[in-house]
Amino acid sequence: MKPTLIVLFTLCAATSIARAEDVVVLPAATVEQPSADAQARQAEQARAAAERRQRMIDECIANHGYENDCVREVDTELRAEGARVIHLRAPH
Repeated sequence: MKPTLIVLFTLCAATSIARAEDVVVLPAATVEQPSADAQARQAEQARAAAERRQRMIDECIANHGYENDCVREVDTELRAEGARVIHLRAPH
């Protein structure tokens, strides 16, 4: 019984070593940093989207008068358009 177990453990160890040799470690992927122009363009787009959201909220409040409902309505409308919702001001 013991010789059989020893043979099995040895076989398992040899198999594990063989599998470990098959593992290929790839170098970490380099993450490209966006250029200054791309960063500026993204910042401008984010600012424009936030300003549009705020204008939509202000217009809704002027028409309906309920800020919480308007914020939710505008966020839902923007998400339906596929836009990321960006908050220009911190919520109250």
